[in-house]
Amino acid sequence: MIVMWYTNLRLEESLSNNQTNTTYMSLFIEQGLIKDIKEGFVEGGVDMNGYLALPALKDHHIHLDKIHYGGPWQSVIDLNSVEERIKEEELFLNDFLETSKERAQALIDLVCSFGATYLKVHVNVDPIIQLQNLEKIYSVLEDNRYKLDYDLVVFPQHGFLKSVHLIEEALALPYVSTLGGVDPASLDGDAIQVLDTTFSLAKKYDKKIDIHLHDRGTLGLWQINEIIKRTQAHSFEGKVAISHAYCLGDFNEQDLKATLQSLSSLNITINTTVPLNTSKPPLPLLDKYNVKCNIINDNINDHWSPFGSGDLIERSSRGAEVFQRVDEFGLSQSLKYVTGGVTPLDKNGVRQWPVLNDEASILFTNASCSAELIARIKFDRKVMVKGTLINE
Repeated sequence: MIVMWYTNLRLEESLSNNQTNTTYMSLFIEQGLIKDIKEGFVEGGVDMNGYLALPALKDHHIHLDKIHYGGPWQSVIDLNSVEERIKEEELFLNDFLETSKERAQALIDLVCSFGATYLKVHVNVDPIIQLQNLEKIYSVLEDNRYKLDYDLVVFPQHGFLKSVHLIEEALALPYVSTLGGVDPASLDGDAIQVLDTTFSLAKKYDKKIDIHLHDRGTLGLWQINEIIKRTQAHSFEGKVAISHAYCLGDFNEQDLKATLQSLSSLNITINTTVPLNTSKPPLPLLDKYNVKCNIINDNINDHWSPFGSGDLIERSSRGAEVFQRVDEFGLSQSLKYVTGGVTPLDKNGVRQWPVLNDEASILFTNASCSAELIARIKFDRKVMVKGTLINE
């Protein structure tokens, strides 16, 4: 059990005149929790060299299976549709099983080195390899318990309806927390049956839900509203996420108002990579209606995309740039998209993190403030997980 002071660190204290003010503080950590916060230095404490303390990062959507990362470099074959990409995937899934654990470990090491201490991991369950990757990725995640918490998502990439028996087998496993899905209308061709079955199985096995939704325009928005209906009917408030949700970028505020109000009231979360080449959820509008949103890594150098550094701060920086959040407040508040909603300062520029009994999972950086970290990205970082520094 680690019981000690960490001293000579800085916390964000206030925001005024477009500038973040920090104060030198000390944190007393016991049993993985922050048990005391004191201004100034503490004799004999662990010297943090004046680094800024920020909430640790959380990646609410990442794929650790089926990746090229961790093996020889490989770019992406240029294909034209999701269906073609799935056909490509069917050809290599069995071959990838041999090295999937090593590749997953390499990606975990990368993402965690940047400050992530939580991963929501989507893993294929499909007719080709059935549950084999699920078992392998679970094993790797357990090996890394000292530096991360996780949720494991059953992801029927090749179609929901053709995999229901495999999905039920996976949902019966105690280490699976979430039932995933992908494009119920365009991939399976029967959104009503897919969504009805999804919510029925999630309720039967007491799991959460996270659906990939790439469909654009009215088809995509209709599916979001169908998810909203079922969330309310099954009392699944706070248990549902929609990843990508490109269609939210296809409409104006008036068209989206009722949907956004429902997403907020039912505590349905939107996850986005802030893609550059298609419509994207409008972050300022989601904020206006208090819709929870996470910026995510998703895939990093796999057969869908060759891009991605694994750094959530870089992803959030892109979000700030795309939506023109250029002042101190906008930049500093952009941190919330990669911390599960936590920022050191509240909307009035007053310190709200950390408080006593917060988990001592902390990102330390030599950036002057969170706004600078979001804008400029590349700073030294140290990661603390539940009171233990893991990359000194």
